[in-house]
Amino acid sequence: MGNVAKSSNRLSSIMERNAVSKAAKKASSRAARISKALEIPVQVIMKGTLIEKSADGSVRTIKKIKKSPSNIKLKKGATLCLKPKG
Repeated sequence: MGNVAKSSNRLSSIMERNAVSKAAKKASSRAARISKALEIPVQVIMKGTLIEKSADGSVRTIKKIKKSPSNIKLKKGATLCLKPKG
């Protein structure tokens, strides 16, 4: 019985993560649409550069973004845990 409850909890956390992801995408696209309607420029990262898109369609490069090296060493087949500790 304990295994069944554990797997259903895991499934619901995956479903919850997917729901949060969908909500974030929807909110992001809505914010971009509203910003365009109010003629507010939007800043976006594309191909390692921070750019500003204006409502009239013009694009301005603000700065290049360099990737910082990762301190995490992972081996092939490592499992990542997305749940917070504690």
